[in-house]
Amino acid sequence: MDILTAYHGLLIRFGLYQLIFWPTVGYYVTVDAKKRELSSPQLRGVVYGFFGILGLVVYISQKPRATNS
Repeated sequence: MDILTAYHGLLIRFGLYQLIFWPTVGYYVTVDAKKRELSSPQLRGVVYGFFGILGLVVYISQKPRATNS
């Protein structure tokens, strides 16, 4: 069994997912954390970016909401 095609290409699909979403989510989180002056924005970007869409959902859900008052 070839390692890349094992489990219907799970390793390839995971790699492509990481290639697309890790930098995108990581960049968004890093820029937003710098703008809000949070501690260690690069580390936040790497960690949340690793989890991709799930990391983005968690990050946005923890973000305080702005009031329009």
